[in-house]
Amino acid sequence: MTTQSSKLGINTGILLEAGTNEAEILVFEVAGQTFGVNVAKVKEVLGISNVTRLPEGHASIEGVVRIRQDVVTLIDLAHFLYGDVEEAQAKDNDCLLLLEFNQRPLAFRVHRVHRIYRVSWKATRPLPNTLGMNAPITSVVLIDGKLVQILDFESIGAEVAGITEQQAADAAQIVKIEAPDVPIVFAEDSRMISEMIRDHLQDAGFSNIHGFVDGLAAWEYLEKVAEAQTTEDIRDRVGIVITDIEMPRMDGFSLAKHVRMHPVLGQLPILIFSSLVSKDNQKKGAQVGVDAQVSKPRYAELVSTARQLLGMNELVGV
Repeated sequence: MTTQSSKLGINTGILLEAGTNEAEILVFEVAGQTFGVNVAKVKEVLGISNVTRLPEGHASIEGVVRIRQDVVTLIDLAHFLYGDVEEAQAKDNDCLLLLEFNQRPLAFRVHRVHRIYRVSWKATRPLPNTLGMNAPITSVVLIDGKLVQILDFESIGAEVAGITEQQAADAAQIVKIEAPDVPIVFAEDSRMISEMIRDHLQDAGFSNIHGFVDGLAAWEYLEKVAEAQTTEDIRDRVGIVITDIEMPRMDGFSLAKHVRMHPVLGQLPILIFSSLVSKDNQKKGAQVGVDAQVSKPRYAELVSTARQLLGMNELVGV
């Protein structure tokens, strides 16, 4: 059986106007627990058949499946989250979520797919710090009386599917140029990726770095900084704003819109670093004044684009 994404109302076009601070979340179940994923990551919802088992690999990789002309890695999400407990065992009516992020397709086995909900990022909350950096969850939101956990598929993909090797090769291209006086503000809800952004910026020579767990936290910091600054001297406190798109409380497009509309902050360069970079999101970014977008996990491109927006390219011979 194959359930096409269109039957669930999934539309991979522009679903929402940029800067509304809303998202559409596909809700699904794994081992009796309720999870969600941004529809922007979802390509299709399918039945599962003809899985080709692999002899080696991560324990949560079930194998590969052929989806039209593509061969895609299939990850058993229940096994990744809960191990070999009875509730996590595969079932005959399981579904396959075909996701695409970081410009790479990955398939995930889930036990049940519910429906799509439109939610405000204001209604979502970051994961409590007590759960530590290893929890693959970025935020939680209450939908129809249930607490829905928004999964951090980027960190899951990095751990299971070897995306970290690609990141390491990319990072090796970064040339270090000391820039201690350039203040960088970035917003990123994934704790793993936040640490990697900071590490790569430091490897590139930046040291005045202020990271925040979501767009709202970054915006509150920027507003406070702007109170004592003018358009002429704000760059002494904030050189560039780097932001993810998908974040709890305030998304990256809304953050960019707030910055652009502010009388003091409005001329700051804004760079999006996201797994959701696409033609549609390029258009959305242009609507709210984003200067550039870089797809995760291209850290070398993140650094070079930030330097370009900061006028530093002449220092590295670009």
